[in-house]
Amino acid sequence: MKLLVTGGLGFIGSNFIRLILHEHDDIHILNIDDLRLGSNPENLRDLNENPRYEFCRGDIADEKLIAGLIKDAHAIVNFAAETHVDRSIARPESFLHSNVQGVFNLLEALRHHNSSARFVQISTDEVYGDILKGSFTEESTVKPSSPYSASKAAGDVFVQAYARTYGLIAMITRCTNNYGPYQFPEKLIPKTILRAKRGLRIPIYGTGENVRDWI
Repeated sequence: MKLLVTGGLGFIGSNFIRLILHEHDDIHILNIDDLRLGSNPENLRDLNENPRYEFCRGDIADEKLIAGLIKDAHAIVNFAAETHVDRSIARPESFLHSNVQGVFNLLEALRHHNSSARFVQISTDEVYGDILKGSFTEESTVKPSSPYSASKAAGDVFVQAYARTYGLIAMITRCTNNYGPYQFPEKLIPKTILRAKRGLRIPIYGTGENVRDWI
């Protein structure tokens, strides 16, 4: 089986690739990543000699590149995304490139070149917006509250539309906050740990009373 993973040098993508290669001897992975902020080649450098792993530097919004890579894939898992809320507020246009145009390009490539492949869109619970009490469910209304979450919601809607209109086999995951190995140091848990180890002040957001889920 051939699996195309996008954004596989990021935090979650690199952990996913390691898990798949460890648990499935019959899967070959092609990882495409443009090495932007959040991607780290060191995450998977030890896999470079693995015959079941291949890396390609590229942008998921590159039509010609994606059309060529997607033809032989049995499944595509899309981790590629701009993910920082604060940066999306400062520069929202960059989030449209990967999170909307990139997703659209992947879907178009599937529609024209490999419509039988399965597509997994890795999204976020940020698309549901702010919650004052209780919790979200999969049926909750999508109400993004930042350019980042709006761009992810737009990508999700394209996935849903292409599945319904063109019959693509697709699913969307909307996970809460993650932490673990290879996480980018600007994220809350690694930032808190690193600053504490260095004797630096730990930033408090808002009143410090907010509650967040982590997995």
